[in-house]
Amino acid sequence: MITSFKKRTLFSGALIASSLATMAYAETPKQGITFTPSIGYYNTDGNRQAGNDTSYSIGVGYQTNSPLALEAVYLHSDASRNGRDNDLDQYRVDGLYSLPAFDTVNLTPYLAAGVGITDVDGDSNNLLVNAGGGVKYAINSDVDLRADFRLVKDIEDNHLDNVTSIGVQYSFGMPNQQTTN
Repeated sequence: MITSFKKRTLFSGALIASSLATMAYAETPKQGITFTPSIGYYNTDGNRQAGNDTSYSIGVGYQTNSPLALEAVYLHSDASRNGRDNDLDQYRVDGLYSLPAFDTVNLTPYLAAGVGITDVDGDSNNLLVNAGGGVKYAINSDVDLRADFRLVKDIEDNHLDNVTSIGVQYSFGMPNQQTTN
């Protein structure tokens, strides 16, 4: 548990440091619909008795013409523990806030938070909140590689899980309009 806490603290510190270091660089994200398939690792709270395993998620969102985006996410993990398979499903609505981009390397850090429900083996639908962040690497104006880390708090059963993922975000929308004076 201490190692996990150290990893979370290190990741959070790196995210904050990269965010502060890039404040001078700003670009408005491309407005429109986003589609983000991801794969990751879901680490459940030890008290949950659900196990840790690979997770798969799909997100569909809308990027406004500001740094704010909204995203609906479905996540699934086939966690197993002590020979018992557990299906973990999450349904979330998240807000993402893009921090100023570091244009020289095409990186955009972001913060994220949201609410939703967690269903383990169809037994319960528990309310959750999540918070975290990540970074997007722009391959081109329509495609980003996205690395994400979230802490997920099950409000009803008092579990604290985390999920680390990597995905590809596709943006469908209007190209950025450059104004000239």
